[in-house]
Amino acid sequence: MTNAKKEKQFNQALRSIDYSKYGWLVRAGLRGALAVVVCDLEGHRVWALAQNSQNAYAPALTALNHAVPDWPHTGLGIRRCTVSDNTSAYITSICDASKTPMGGLFVLVENSNKDLEYNALSSSIHRITNVLGVDIAKQSELDAMGDELLQRYEELNLIYNTQDNIKYFDEGQDALRNLVKRTAEYLDASICMVTMAERKLIIPHVNKASAPLDYDTVLQISRSEVYDQVSYRKTPMVHNGDAEHRHIFGDFDCKMLAVPIFDENNEVIGTIVLANHIDAEDFTGSDKKLIGLMAHKASRIIQVNYDSLTGMMTRNGFEYHLETALYVVRYKQLHHCVLNINIDRLHVLNDTSGHHAGDELIKRVSVAIRDSLGEDDVVSRLGGGEFGVLLCDQAIEFGEAAAERIRSEVAKIEFSWENKRSPVSVSIGVAPMEPDTQSIISLLSYAELACSAAKDLGRDRVQLYQNDNTMLIRRQAQIHWLGRLHTALREDQFQLFGQPIQAIGKDKGKGKKHTEILLRLADDKDGLMSPAEFIGAAERYNLMPAIDRWVVRNTLKMLMANLPARLLNESTWAINLSGQTISDGNFLKFIEEEVERTGINPSCLCFEITETAAVTNIRKVTKFMEQMKHQGFRFSLDDFGTGLSSFAYLKTLPVDYLKIDGEFVKEIATDRVSASMVSAIHQIAKEMGLQTIAEFVENQAIVDKLEEIGVNYAQGYHLGKPGPLMEQLVDFTSGLAVSSEAKSSGGSAEDTIVHLQVGG
Repeated sequence: MTNAKKEKQFNQALRSIDYSKYGWLVRAGLRGALAVVVCDLEGHRVWALAQNSQNAYAPALTALNHAVPDWPHTGLGIRRCTVSDNTSAYITSICDASKTPMGGLFVLVENSNKDLEYNALSSSIHRITNVLGVDIAKQSELDAMGDELLQRYEELNLIYNTQDNIKYFDEGQDALRNLVKRTAEYLDASICMVTMAERKLIIPHVNKASAPLDYDTVLQISRSEVYDQVSYRKTPMVHNGDAEHRHIFGDFDCKMLAVPIFDENNEVIGTIVLANHIDAEDFTGSDKKLIGLMAHKASRIIQVNYDSLTGMMTRNGFEYHLETALYVVRYKQLHHCVLNINIDRLHVLNDTSGHHAGDELIKRVSVAIRDSLGEDDVVSRLGGGEFGVLLCDQAIEFGEAAAERIRSEVAKIEFSWENKRSPVSVSIGVAPMEPDTQSIISLLSYAELACSAAKDLGRDRVQLYQNDNTMLIRRQAQIHWLGRLHTALREDQFQLFGQPIQAIGKDKGKGKKHTEILLRLADDKDGLMSPAEFIGAAERYNLMPAIDRWVVRNTLKMLMANLPARLLNESTWAINLSGQTISDGNFLKFIEEEVERTGINPSCLCFEITETAAVTNIRKVTKFMEQMKHQGFRFSLDDFGTGLSSFAYLKTLPVDYLKIDGEFVKEIATDRVSASMVSAIHQIAKEMGLQTIAEFVENQAIVDKLEEIGVNYAQGYHLGKPGPLMEQLVDFTSGLAVSSEAKSSGGSAEDTIVHLQVGG
């Protein structure tokens, strides 16, 4: 505690004492004294006991303060001062247990009073000052405790009433400004600011009630040397005018407290800086702790609006700037443009080298983007390897030039990870912001469409959005499907259909009866749409896992509700899975939960995977299939024969059925090559103990040829058209009932496999 604070505390305690209880002690010990006065450390009267009136001692006390200004600091010794020919004053300090002066005692006596002999007088004065000293010291401690509690209360009020639960960018900006303002006012700092050097963001507050400081100098020091030191050491810096930091401040006299702001990875993303005049009170350890708590609050606010990996603002902040810019464009008839930037092949790097490598590349690209832009351009990381840029008051041709600069700068990046070099490029879409732009949602979608088109055209290029571009129109239709599919999933607008698959050849009548489940979507005119119309959009926007889950959940629900347990356990139901679903690490857990919820036997389920999905990530697919088969599930491989190395990898996949691609099957009766392909596939399957299913069976000639080859099952319009699943289940149930009667009379009942496929 500083001397000034101690004196203030002692003065407060001196004025809080009830001196009336000491009157008897003073009168008894100093009988005959003209006046006894308790003074503060500046010599001002706090309490007095006089024989006559104040006039008896006031002139003498005034003269003493003029002659000996610091007399209350005398110490425990008693000094005698001649006031006049007739009077003298005895003065001493009132001290605490550590002999620190807390006040002064002034005793005025007549020189002619023989009853006040020096030794007796000294003894009484010491006794009185000792008693007063104990009481004043206790009162000082109580006052200090009260001040401390009040300070803690005010700190808690500052902390808890500073909002940090932020959802929107404008809320975050207001919250940061409020945090800075309240912190400056609470600590009575001349200047308080939040600085984020990499984000080029400064939020200051100048307290006009405090002693003035040169703001520009404080800002320059805070953004450079102070920021560098705090960021490097990751600890607060306290400068109270000492020599330790003189190399930073030079001839600029001030006191400064700088506390780091950390992100979720414990990296410094900014500082809170408080600066005061050199004559102000020192910053204390308590101040440092308090600002540390405020820095934590600032971190929470910042991380809502700023990306911790790149330091760029998040989508929230970008959309806020776009809304503001669109208002200005409409009002002033200006032209801005927006860039959508996407790192090419980032997912490949993540899969082969891990997400740490991907994060490092994202940081490198973000630096290249920022270095290619001006101070006034707004840049944001929208998510993953996607960035957004707002170029104000620039027509689309200038936006195209800026995009080319960014593309060129990114292409110069030499990136390697664990001694493996990776080429770096970006695809960029450019869309104009004009007075007739409908909304920022449409604006962002236009930029995204252009970026997608750039990727489709080979990547590492810039594409402008144009209303008459056929590719962009197709992409725009897919975006329409995105919202449509979300609604379909949310409101159960999908429908399940079924199509029979029949056993043929020597298995006819005694083999397994199959039904494949097809997915349909209700349209706005009470009609139904096939998956060919929406699967492309679902795959592009990664909705296939959600759609596959819908199929699994609703299929099991229908089976359990409409099939008796005996019939269900005598059949096998195969569900088609997309490549995206297989790559979803949570899908296996989902299947286990659905099986447990419905109570269906895993051996009744067979999952169908396309050859293309299997080849794309053979290791992941094989591991997935092995984990599922270990629990009793079965697998079939769809569209077999489309790949160049179908037979090479077949032996590594633990499948039970091969579904021969329909492109070979539909020409089998007229084309010898197709017949040879189907025959080869069937022979390989037979050698491996697998059964085969032929698709696209459209006439009896194809059936005859398949029976000649020995294929086990056939599916197509010739054998049965798709119909609602409920109708298929009704027919299926009645058919099994008849078979059951035949079995009881010695006949042979059929097992059943139902193929549930998203597609058709």
